[in-house]
Amino acid sequence: MAAAQGRGRGWLAVPVAALAAALAYIAGGIIRGSYPFGDVPRNILDLGQQFIPMHAHLRDLLTGTGPGDFFFNWSSGYGVPYIGDFMAYNGAALSWIVLLFPRDKIDLALYVISATAIACAAGAMTAYLRKLRPTGPVWLAGLAGVSYATCGWALDDGGYMTGWLYGLIAFPLICLMCEWVWKSRSLPSMIISPFVITLFWYSHFYTVYMATLGAAIVVIARVLSDPDGGDWGRRIGGAVRSLIVVLVGIALSAPLLVPTFKSVGYARPSPDETFHPIGWLYFFGRLLPGSEGVGKTPGLAVGTLMLLLALSFPFNWKIALRERIVWSVAILLAMVSMQITVTHEIWHGFDAPNGNPFRQAFVIAGLIVIAGWMSAAAGIRSVSTVVIPAVFLAALYAFAWNNWTSTAVTAVAVPVVGVLAILAWVFTRRDPKQLVLRIAVGAVIAAVLIESGASSYAIEAHRGEKYHTGRAWGARQETSRALVMGDNDWPRQRVSPGAFTTVNDPMLIGGEGPEYYSSTIPDELSQELLNLGFGYSAFGRSIVDPVNPVVDAVFATGARLTLDPTGELRLARSQVGPFVSVRPLHPWVSALSGPYGLQETALGASVYTTPKLRAYVDDGSSVTVSDKRPGELTINQPQDLKRAGEFRLTARCKPGSEVYLFGPEFVGDVLVDGQKWTISLTTGAKRPGIFRGAPIRRVSTAGPSGAVDVKLRVPESTQLPDRPIGCLDRTKLDAAVTALRQSQPAEVHVGGHSIDVKLKPQTRGLVVMGVVRTPGWRCQVDNQDFRKPTQMAGLMAMPVGRSASKVSCVYHPAGLRLGLLGGAGGLGLLIGTVVVLEFLRRRRLRLAARPIVFTRISPPAEETPPASAPASTPAPPSPSSDRPEPPTRAE
Repeated sequence: MAAAQGRGRGWLAVPVAALAAALAYIAGGIIRGSYPFGDVPRNILDLGQQFIPMHAHLRDLLTGTGPGDFFFNWSSGYGVPYIGDFMAYNGAALSWIVLLFPRDKIDLALYVISATAIACAAGAMTAYLRKLRPTGPVWLAGLAGVSYATCGWALDDGGYMTGWLYGLIAFPLICLMCEWVWKSRSLPSMIISPFVITLFWYSHFYTVYMATLGAAIVVIARVLSDPDGGDWGRRIGGAVRSLIVVLVGIALSAPLLVPTFKSVGYARPSPDETFHPIGWLYFFGRLLPGSEGVGKTPGLAVGTLMLLLALSFPFNWKIALRERIVWSVAILLAMVSMQITVTHEIWHGFDAPNGNPFRQAFVIAGLIVIAGWMSAAAGIRSVSTVVIPAVFLAALYAFAWNNWTSTAVTAVAVPVVGVLAILAWVFTRRDPKQLVLRIAVGAVIAAVLIESGASSYAIEAHRGEKYHTGRAWGARQETSRALVMGDNDWPRQRVSPGAFTTVNDPMLIGGEGPEYYSSTIPDELSQELLNLGFGYSAFGRSIVDPVNPVVDAVFATGARLTLDPTGELRLARSQVGPFVSVRPLHPWVSALSGPYGLQETALGASVYTTPKLRAYVDDGSSVTVSDKRPGELTINQPQDLKRAGEFRLTARCKPGSEVYLFGPEFVGDVLVDGQKWTISLTTGAKRPGIFRGAPIRRVSTAGPSGAVDVKLRVPESTQLPDRPIGCLDRTKLDAAVTALRQSQPAEVHVGGHSIDVKLKPQTRGLVVMGVVRTPGWRCQVDNQDFRKPTQMAGLMAMPVGRSASKVSCVYHPAGLRLGLLGGAGGLGLLIGTVVVLEFLRRRRLRLAARPIVFTRISPPAEETPPASAPASTPAPPSPSSDRPEPPTRAE
């Protein structure tokens, strides 16, 4: 009874560790005064640009206030598949926390999600450690959980990539499920574990894949070294069971996982990355707490205490030699695998990431914590088990404390916490009185928690100094949403919120704009929009709106958020074409090349001229302009000059035409309306991870004589197309819009992932919809078979005859059917495994329940001699004749 109560109290360490980890994470924000505890913004990089807008969109879907559904998103990119974004950014159960907050507190909701994820990771690791070694100090198991959940990776990389934190939770939980299967060999473990694994593969397949690889390392180490693992048959059987539950768990996630993989396959590819390992000093320097190196180095730090304990593991003689060797080699090989190209690719699913190449660092941090706990649970008694780790830590500190990755917390925390931990061990070893034990434990707990909180502060502060940080929701965003939603009339027209807060403002603010930034953006969508003159960043994964009236007319963007001359937000409205129009069966095609021609084709009318131009270099400028390369103007600027060179492009257009400049690769500035220099692209715009392209830009209006004079300046050599100037005739554009409005069908209904068009009688032609055709769309005319739609200038289209009355298009995620089959197969495998195991269990019980009957085997009867034969003298009894015979089991 007392033992059971002790175990019950021991498991209280799980919620306590979760709470402590969350408080340590929150403490960093309180110290720094960052949101929500102060005015310092924390929406750095993808946290502000992707995760917060994506969660705002999720909230709109769950509350029924946003266009689209879980298959398709009508808010962004003029219509994009959503299931890939759901799985990559907000598919986890914790994402539903957004429902607990009003929409204008979406930033706070994401902060709570991050803190909750950190807490769950601490609780999960604590639970696993208690399952692995139940005999260790309960308070230390909780501290180990906190150290893992607030490791350098969690605070540095996971601090702004909220979705990655689900991998942090998944690693110890998958290990816990496998340990349950390994030890209990029970049916409940085989049934429940796959569903837990499925839940995390739904949450964030990318980092959960890495967590699964880490759990495989743990299982292999257990098979090879568990002192209580039994014979090799039992060990291999346990490993096979663990493999089955993992495979079944992954298979059960196939209904969403396969469509996600398909969407990733269709997504805009990034250039091939060449992995470059870092210096080992910088690598191991990230083992020190408080170190920061987001995007460039692995966040391995798990705190000074756990690092000391992990270093003691190989030298702790109370642990079996084989176990020490296996785990030590496993951890070292896992570290080395981060620096080798082949294993680096395995960790990342053979898709080298653009950005931080050490995204699996949380797994190695978890392995370090596990080794530290195993050493502590065995007991640290010998002096050498303390001295040797202390020497290693001192040497690492001496060489790495002043690295560029180190912070003031690193310089202070390592010696202070290290000395305090050693002193606590010395005092409790010499005088293990209850009061001394409590004081020592309390001091160590306080030191570890303070170190974690200080590391959280230092890492967030250094990261905020290096990268751009966006503002949280405030009065400006509230005004933007009120303006956009006040004029919302989808699908009659789109309302574009622009990109005044993030590059995903259509999801954050509302409306239906073209802005979209996602790792799963379809390549077809990205390429078609770029062809139309859109700008981009991140190799085309982020779309930049050109704010062009022809594009607005084509995609039915009847209102957009703009800034008036005083800098105040206002809604600008214009007459545009309908969302669905009917064009000639063989539509008109523009003779112009480049985006101007494609825009005209999509519009169905000639509205641009692209005049020949001349380049003039001002006196004293060092710039030279050459047109010797076909289709390109080359602008040369000597590299040793510090002052930007200037030149002018002159041409002649129809008087009053709007003048646009197209220079996707042009690095420099353009003078807009002769008044304001505006950046096209900055120096370094083609750096990996950034890689920007400039959109078409309005630069001036042709004067009464039709003269066009565009002034530019460049800081370095660059280039322009040979016909970069386009002159837009507004009168022709208005006429084209009127024609489109007259061609619209009788009725249009847009559902979550469908478009239903009712045609006017005797309609014949090409039904063109204001959405870029992407994989997954299928259309039917009347009740005919569904088929892949055609396209016109990238827009989805379907030809119809005069007898047609309606067109219906439906989007189905590619791979959905295969995913459902995979999920059914996984469920079948689970059921089959359970049936087989239950049969084997019952068979063993039947065999064990059969009674054992002992029988005596009688000697064969002697033959009676013939009557005439003399009776023989009986032989003397054999010495063994009275020995009992071996028992025979009754059959």
